[in-house]
Amino acid sequence: PILVSTADGQVGPEHLLDEFSDDIGIAYSFGPPYQRLVTWVDLDRMRMTRRALRRVAMENLTAALHRVRIHGQPPVLMLSFDGLEASVLLVDEFWDDLQRAVPGELVVGVPARDVVMITGTGSRPGMERARRAVDRVFFAGNQHLLSRDLLVGGGMGEA
Repeated sequence: PILVSTADGQVGPEHLLDEFSDDIGIAYSFGPPYQRLVTWVDLDRMRMTRRALRRVAMENLTAALHRVRIHGQPPVLMLSFDGLEASVLLVDEFWDDLQRAVPGELVVGVPARDVVMITGTGSRPGMERARRAVDRVFFAGNQHLLSRDLLVGGGMGEA
């Protein structure tokens, strides 16, 4: 599974898309290189149900988590994961472990599919740096922009 902006002009009604938040959807991709999104026609050709596709995609993501790397130092950490950094948001167990490493509630910036920043609500400098970094990514115009919002806590609501 990969996260996509619901405003992305390359994502249309022909693509299989599940809801993640108001401005982010969960798409499915053949990959690597994770560029072509699964369509309803693809799902039919594969003779798979939507539920089976979700299950297989999550199994593949979970199996690859050993490749996720955490970089940087507090107050802001960053993830690297083969261009699929934002997909890690779909694995609750990963975030449960990280929650203990930040002051306050977990805050995650996901301005693009390949950019994830982590800080905590208890770190004013971390919140400010994450906000500035998100703004810089949008200003630069990354290819796979996702959200200007900082997501907070287990439910990942907006900050």
